[in-house]
Amino acid sequence: MNDDFAVLLTGMRDDFIMELPERCDLLEEYALAQGRAEPGAFDDLFRNIHSLKGAGGTFGLPLVTSICHQFESFVSANRGRFDSLALSHALSYVDLLHRVADAPERDGPFMLAIERDLEQLRISSMPGCASVLLVEPSIATRKFCQGVLEPLSVRLVSQDRGFPALELLLHQPFDLLVAARELPDLNALALVAALRESGGRNKDIPVILISSNTVPAPTYLNISDTIKRDADFVSKLARCAGDVLASCSN
Repeated sequence: MNDDFAVLLTGMRDDFIMELPERCDLLEEYALAQGRAEPGAFDDLFRNIHSLKGAGGTFGLPLVTSICHQFESFVSANRGRFDSLALSHALSYVDLLHRVADAPERDGPFMLAIERDLEQLRISSMPGCASVLLVEPSIATRKFCQGVLEPLSVRLVSQDRGFPALELLLHQPFDLLVAARELPDLNALALVAALRESGGRNKDIPVILISSNTVPAPTYLNISDTIKRDADFVSKLARCAGDVLASCSN
């Protein structure tokens, strides 16, 4: 049954990738309509970006989700003032999605190049916007966290494993790391230890752990806070992340 489901999911993902250029073309049409201030254009553009973001998560394409989340935040921030520069940035987001669709493989240097360009686009299109890396293997918990963090107007990048997360942390700037303590390949304590020893630009970023493990993390890792998976999880994450990001901006 698991093998059959994996085959089905792979087929659905392939179909999604085949349809992605057509959906990108539709986003471009809505962005141009928004640039012309046509009635209903904003709602059409936002709704389709949001739908594509969800599909990227469903079919195991986190880069599509990351692009759409940042695109969504950008569109929301520019509602009512969609000038020629905003339109240019919007079309650049669409171009990144086209590149994902055209990439010859789902990981490797092609995707890393797109991730780097996404970061540059964030800097130019949303100056001052904080960048958060979420590392959580559970799809359900990841969606909960995304629902908490997205209203903070951040660029949110999601990963479900430790090694890909470390790769991102070594190459892209982030303001906050939110990570489950237990991960499939590299637990969060080892991830943070490697980050602290890396000497890179993210070596001192704040870290929020998600864990019900009562054993405290080593003090040298400088963990900002640990949040249990309990009834107060959502409110605690919102408060802790908000406090950390506010301190970073001061």
